[in-house]
Formats: sequence, C-alpha cells, structure tokens
Amino acid sequence: MYTKFKCNGCDRKTEFLWLEQLDTPEGFKAYQCMDCGCVGVKNIAEALHIPDSNLDRCKQCGGWQFLGSGCHTCVLIGAK
Repeated sequence: MYTKFKCNGCDRKTEFLWLEQLDTPEGFKAYQCMDCGCVGVKNIAEALHIPDSNLDRCKQCGGWQFLGSGCHTCVLIGAK
C-alpha cells in the first residue's frame, strides 16, 4: 500500500510512489502520482491518513506541521 496525498498535478486524492533516489530536505519527499504521472515534492505532514488532531498550521508561513514539532517549511525557506 502506498501513502495517499492530494496531487498537485491532477488534484486527485491518490497514491504516490516515493522517489527515494532524489535528495529532498527533511520533512519533504519527492513523489510521482500513480494516476497522472506528475512528479513533485510534498510536505509529509499533508498525508491523507494523518488525523487532523496531529496537525496544525504554522503561524508564520501557514504550512502544515506536526503538533509539537517545528515547521519544516519555515526551516527550508529560512524563516525561523
């Protein structure tokens, strides 16, 4: 079974194939949509199987983050 996300390309809630051979920053993974073939990068906190009670929005950038941990997006863009 693959992790499900909302695709940035086709906008479907679908399974992704992780592209482990691509180097990505902590908290992000490169993927290929198994429906449309779109390749991109996702914040792992956006996985559809993660309960909303385990997530919140970063007050600084608005990105999704796990409760009790720092925002990976802010670290990536140097905002924190």
